[in-house]
Amino acid sequence: MIPEKTNRILLWLNLVLLLVIISATVTFFVMKGINEKNRGDTGVINSMDLLRKELGLSDSQYRKVLVENDRTIRTYNIVFDMMCETNVAMMEELAKESSDPQVLDSLARKVGTLSTSLRRHTTDYFMNLKGICNEEQQQRLTVIFKKMMQLDDQCKTCNKKDCPRKERINNIGK
Repeated sequence: MIPEKTNRILLWLNLVLLLVIISATVTFFVMKGINEKNRGDTGVINSMDLLRKELGLSDSQYRKVLVENDRTIRTYNIVFDMMCETNVAMMEELAKESSDPQVLDSLARKVGTLSTSLRRHTTDYFMNLKGICNEEQQQRLTVIFKKMMQLDDQCKTCNKKDCPRKERINNIGK
C-alpha cells in the first residue's frame, strides 16, 4: 500500500502534468491556426496592385501602367547608378590632401544635372500615367502623388505663419 502523503504528491504531480499537456495542446492548435493565416497573407503590398485598386484601373489600363512603370524604373536605375558614381568621385576628390576646386565644381554640377533628370523622369511618368487615366482617375492620381510628395507635411515645418502656398496645396486634387 502507498502511504497517503506519497499518494497526494502523485495526485498533484498528475494534475500539473495534465495542465502542461493541455496548455501544450492548446498552444499547438493556436499556433497552427496563426501559421495557416500568415501563409495566405504574406504582408507584402504590391504598389502597382495598390495603384490599380486606388484608381480603379481596367485591365488594359493596368497593362499600360505596368509597361510605363517598368520603363521608368529602368531609367531611374541608370540615373541612380550615375549619381552613386558621381558621389563616390566627389568623396574621393574631397578625401585628397589638396582637392581640385574645378573638379569638385564639375562634380557638383553633374549631381545637379542628375537630380534634375530624376525630377524630369518623375514628371514624365506622372504625365504618362495621367494620359492612361480618365478624368476621375486623374484626380485620384493627383491626390496620390500629392501624398507621396508629402506636401501637407511641408506646411507643418514651414517657418511662415500665413503662407500663401498652404491654400494652393490644399486646393491640389480638388
